Amino acid sequence: MIHPNKIRQKANNLYPKFQLVWLDGDEFFPCLIPADRKLPDDPAAAIHAVQLLRSESKAEKGFGYSIDWRERTSRRHGKNLVPEKIFFSTQMDFLRFIDKEDEFENFTSAVKIIRQHYPEIERWIRSNRKLLADSAADIDGLILVVDYLRANPRPGLFARELPLNIDTKFIERNQRILRGWLDLLLPPTTIRADEQHFARRYGLQYDQPRLQIRFLDPTIQQAFGSPWTDCSIPLETLAKQNVDSVNVLVVENKTCLMTLPNLPNTLAMGGIGNAVADFRLIPWLHQCTIWYWGDIDVDGLSILSRFRIHFPTVKSLLMDIETLCRHREQLGQRVDPTKDPFPPVNLTSFERSAFDVCHSEFLRIEQEQIPSTDVISILERLFPRD
Repeated sequence: MIHPNKIRQKANNLYPKFQLVWLDGDEFFPCLIPADRKLPDDPAAAIHAVQLLRSESKAEKGFGYSIDWRERTSRRHGKNLVPEKIFFSTQMDFLRFIDKEDEFENFTSAVKIIRQHYPEIERWIRSNRKLLADSAADIDGLILVVDYLRANPRPGLFARELPLNIDTKFIERNQRILRGWLDLLLPPTTIRADEQHFARRYGLQYDQPRLQIRFLDPTIQQAFGSPWTDCSIPLETLAKQNVDSVNVLVVENKTCLMTLPNLPNTLAMGGIGNAVADFRLIPWLHQCTIWYWGDIDVDGLSILSRFRIHFPTVKSLLMDIETLCRHREQLGQRVDPTKDPFPPVNLTSFERSAFDVCHSEFLRIEQEQIPSTDVISILERLFPRD
């Protein structure tokens, strides 16, 4: 005999189907609940099961599932009323029983508003029903944002500068739903389809990462027109520079960056960790010879791997198995194990060997620990003066 909790579970499982039927304008009720209606063999257990089923039904509580009963006589149980059919007869009975009255009201209200404004995103509604219900309170604001960006594509303003009656965190808080709508409603020519970053994708201004730059050759500093040998430059400003082919040394640790020696035709840039993919936004880097220097550990070598997705010719500095073996006894540190990282691609065999050791032995050698004499020696060999 089915338990009322099992009926509730089945009803919850039917809720997504009910939403789709409602969207199509079709009838869903009465809704039959397939159920095991066989009485337990023990007469006392059978009586309890029937009483429990009845106690949670619409007949007793005023809402919920209804039961069609039929009289049955058996040798074991005698004459009894047993459930013939269990079903929800109305929408209210169904929603109240699974405690989704408010959620469904939010959902239907949001759907009606969206269909009025943007009938072309009907398929999105069907695929994002839970998100839509959760965002129902923000529907009016979402429409304000979308309408503004349709009328003013790629405005070049910060989100908080948009002349809209929304709070300053509204767009940030609703990026997921806004992206779904904007991708469908904006002209394709106004969307940077290759860009995952929300502001860059839709032409909003944002707090750009600032890259630390050190000019290791005065002639490059002069070409940049910078009065400083080191400075911090916004990413998009750096991307607009007109730079001839130079050597670029990307260094994660700031102390290592600031203590690099002068090197011919070379500038150094501070690394930005897992955001290293943002370097792809600097067009002139693709014409440069790039070196990357980070920690010898799982994270550092994984960053190098991701860097090479956008810059396949990037060379590593002091991040191979030879460097690891030379310094592991004096400088190697044990680190806490983390979940297995994705197997790195784009590593050389020497880099991959270092990764495997770091992964299996929970080992790290931080780049700032490597003696400066070793660093200067290899830099002078890699960047010889004329």
